[in-house]
Amino acid sequence: MQLTIQAITTHLDAIDDALSQLTERMADLTEPMLGIGMLLETSISERIRDTKQSPDGEDWADVKGKERDQILIGLGMQGGLLSGITSVADSHSVIAGSDKFYAQFLQMGTRRMVARPFLGISSQDEQDIADILLDEWLGGSLD
Repeated sequence: MQLTIQAITTHLDAIDDALSQLTERMADLTEPMLGIGMLLETSISERIRDTKQSPDGEDWADVKGKERDQILIGLGMQGGLLSGITSVADSHSVIAGSDKFYAQFLQMGTRRMVARPFLGISSQDEQDIADILLDEWLGGSLD
């Protein structure tokens, strides 16, 4: 019986050590938050440039001529919505979006223009974020 108790105590010590290391790492999540920010910037940019879909996978209303060239893409990637995709991360959060004032009108729509949502987290983004946190940052230690 004493052997079993020692085995349990040994395992508890190992778990305690692992939890202590995890707690220490969780104090500053800047590194994975930066990675998540980059991931979201890429995902948002792909929605604007390639898929023309909301994070939920719904197709946008047609984007035509001048509107597409000047607002969404911008000439030479300068000035258009695509050039304003950015993220900011700190030790416990990340914010990804656009620094263009008109981004809100595309995201939400107006009385004259149908919404073309591009901000948000898709199901693929969720999986990719989990991969960053579990596989890349924690080294799969929670599997």
